[in-house]
Amino acid sequence: MKRKIMLMGTILICGFLLCGCGNSKLKNGEEVAFTINGENVTADSLYKNLKEKYGTSIMIDMIDKEILGTIYKDDEDIEKQVTNQIETLKTQYSDSWEDTLKNAGYDNENELKNDFRLSFQRNKAIEDYVKNNIKDDEINAYYKENTVGDISAKHILIKVDTEAENGLTDDEARKKAEEIIKKLDNGEDFSKLAKENSDDPGSKDNGGDLGYFNKGDMVKEFEEAAYKLKVNKYTKEPVKTSYGYHIILKTGEKDKPKLKDVKDNIIESITNQRLEEDATLQVTALDELRKSYNLKITDSKLKSEYKKYIKEALEKAKESNQN
Repeated sequence: MKRKIMLMGTILICGFLLCGCGNSKLKNGEEVAFTINGENVTADSLYKNLKEKYGTSIMIDMIDKEILGTIYKDDEDIEKQVTNQIETLKTQYSDSWEDTLKNAGYDNENELKNDFRLSFQRNKAIEDYVKNNIKDDEINAYYKENTVGDISAKHILIKVDTEAENGLTDDEARKKAEEIIKKLDNGEDFSKLAKENSDDPGSKDNGGDLGYFNKGDMVKEFEEAAYKLKVNKYTKEPVKTSYGYHIILKTGEKDKPKLKDVKDNIIESITNQRLEEDATLQVTALDELRKSYNLKITDSKLKSEYKKYIKEALEKAKESNQN
C-alpha cells in the first residue's frame, strides 16, 4: 500500500535556485522545488521557511521529520528519551538554561526537543531497517551457535592492587588464589573461603554467590571459564580478568531456551552487531526509507546536492569501517 505524505516547506540553498533551469511550474507560475507522492512543494515555500539557512541538510531534516513523524507518531519510548535528555541537560545547566539554549541557536526548549526527537527517530528507523532485513536462516544460525542456558556460579576474587597500602602484586594475588584452590582440594567449604578471602564486596557476604547469568553478562575470561565447568566443579587454576584472579564454582545450569522465547533478543543482538560493524547502514537505511515514501527532488540543484551528500556520507562510513 502506498503511503502518502505532504511536505509543507522545502529548502533554499541560494537565491538562484528559485529560478533554476529545468524546474517545473504550476499554473499560477510558481516553481516546484520537489514533489512527494504527487504533492507539490514550491520554491517560494522553500524560501520563506529556510531563506536564512543553508542547505541540503535542512531539506533532509524536513523530509525526515515528516516521514518519521508519521511512522513514530506518539511513540512513548522516543518521547521518554527526549524528556530524559532534556531533563539531564536542564540539571547540568540549571543556572543558565535559557542562555544555554540561545547560545546553542535555539529560540526555545521546544526547538531543542524537536531536534532530539528527530535524532531518536532516525536511530529507531535505522534499527528497524536492519531488523527487517534479518533472514530466518541467520536467526537460526545465531541461535545454534550462540544461545545457551543460564548458569549460576560462585566466585572468590583476589584483587591485584599495587597502589593500596596492603594491596597485592600480580604474583602475590595469583599465589593467594592458588593457595585457596589447594584448600578447596582439601575439602574446605567454598562459601566460607569466599567470605574470608574474596575482594568482591557485592558477593563475598553471600559466599561469593553471583546468581544466574548468561553470555555477555560477565567479562569474557570469566564467562568462558564458568561455562566450561561442570555443575559443582570449580576452576583448578586461577582465572585472570581485569578485576584480578578468580576461583569459580559452577553451581547450576538451565536448559537452552526455545527459539521462540529468545527470538526477539537474537534479532536485537544481530542488529547491534551489524550496526557496530557496518557504519554504511546508518546512511543506507534512511536513504531507502525516503525512497519508499516516493521522494522526488525535482529541483536540479537540490537533487544534485542530495546525491552528493549520500555519496560522501557512504564514503566516510566505509572509511570508518576500515579503521
